[in-house]
Amino acid sequence: MVNAVYDHIVAILVICVIFVGAVVVLPALSVANIKAVDQQQLRNTALNVFNTMLLDTGEPANWVSIDPFDINKVTRFGLANVRHSTFYVLDPNKVQRLIKGNPLGELPYDTVKKLLGLQGYGFTFKITPPFNVTNLDGTKIDSTHPPITLIGSTMRYAIKVSYLDGRPIPNALVEATAYYTTKNDFFITPKSSNLTDALGQCIGSVSLGKDIKVSDIRSLIVIFRVTVANVATMVVTYASSAVKIADINLVGDTIILTRTKDTPPNDNVWIINATYVTGYGNLRYLFNASSKNDKLYQLNTGAKRMWNGTYVGLSYNDPVCFVLNFWAVDPLGNGRSEIVIAGPFQNMMGYAVFDYGGSEPGYGSIRLQRSVIISGMTYIAELWLWKESP
Repeated sequence: MVNAVYDHIVAILVICVIFVGAVVVLPALSVANIKAVDQQQLRNTALNVFNTMLLDTGEPANWVSIDPFDINKVTRFGLANVRHSTFYVLDPNKVQRLIKGNPLGELPYDTVKKLLGLQGYGFTFKITPPFNVTNLDGTKIDSTHPPITLIGSTMRYAIKVSYLDGRPIPNALVEATAYYTTKNDFFITPKSSNLTDALGQCIGSVSLGKDIKVSDIRSLIVIFRVTVANVATMVVTYASSAVKIADINLVGDTIILTRTKDTPPNDNVWIINATYVTGYGNLRYLFNASSKNDKLYQLNTGAKRMWNGTYVGLSYNDPVCFVLNFWAVDPLGNGRSEIVIAGPFQNMMGYAVFDYGGSEPGYGSIRLQRSVIISGMTYIAELWLWKESP
C-alpha cells in the first residue's frame, strides 16, 4: 500500500516536471525557430537584392546616359554594364551616380530603396579595393597626408600595402608615375617599379629631371598602381592640396568638366592636353597641343558645365583616371602657368571607393560580399541588409 502511494507521488512529480519543462522550453524553442526563419528570409531577400544590383542593367538599360539626369525616368535599378555579357561587370558611370554630390546628378538612397522594393528594410552598399594602400604608418592617404616628398629633383614615395584585415602583403608590385608642371611645361615621368618588402612596405623614388627644382614645380600628381596576384588597384595623390579648377566627370564617351564647389577661376582657362590611364595600366593621350599658344579648348568658367568633349570608343578602353593639363592663373599666387589635375576624383585616394545607403547596420543584419569588375579592375562589392523598426 505504501509503495503504491510512493508510486503515485513520483508519477505526479514527473508529470509536473514535464509540464513545467513544456511551458518553459517549448516557447523558447518556438522563438528560436521563428528567429531562424526570419534570418533565412532576410538572407533570401538580401541575395535577391544583391543579384538585382549587380546583374541587372536597370530600366532603361542605359539609364545613366539620361542628360540632364532625371531620377523619375529610372524605373528599375541595376548597375550591370549593358556592353558586357559577363556576370558582375558593373558600369562605372552607373556606380558614379551613387556618389553623393555628383555634379551631374545622383540617385538618392530613398529612390533606390523604392526601386528595389525595400520598404521596411535598410541597407548599406559599399565598393572597396581588394586590399589597402596607405602611408607607412597605416594612415589613410589623402590630400593633406600624401605619401610623397620632393627633395631636389627627386620625388620620393613610401607606401604600405596590406590585406583588408591589416596583414601586410609582401612582393606586391608598386608602379608609380608622376605628372607635373612647371610654369611653361608639362611632364610625365617614366614608370617606376618596385616590390613591397616582408612588412608590406615600399620605398622608392622617381627622378623629375636634373634641371628641375622643387621651386619650379607648380603642380604634381602621382598615380600608384599596385598589383597583387594579378589583381590591381589604383591610388591617386597630389604632392599638396589639389588646385580646384574643375571637376572631371565621364558619361559614356563624353568628358564633362563642371565647376567646383569652390570659387571658379575668373580668368581665361584653356586645356592644353589630356591623358588617361586605363584599368589595365596603359597610358593614353586624348589630345596634345604642340604649344600652349594653340589654346585647344577654352573653358566657359561662368557656366556650371565648363566644357565637354566626346571621343568615340573612349568607354571601351576602360578609362579609370584622367589627367588634364591647363593654362590658367595659379590660385597659389604664382601667376599664369600650367596646372595639372586628375579625376574623376570621388574617394580615389581612400580605402573605399564609396559608401552608400543608410546608417550603420544593427543587430541581426545580413552581410554579403562579391568580387566585381569596374573598368577592367577588381573591387569588392558589399551589401548589408536589415529590417527597420516599425
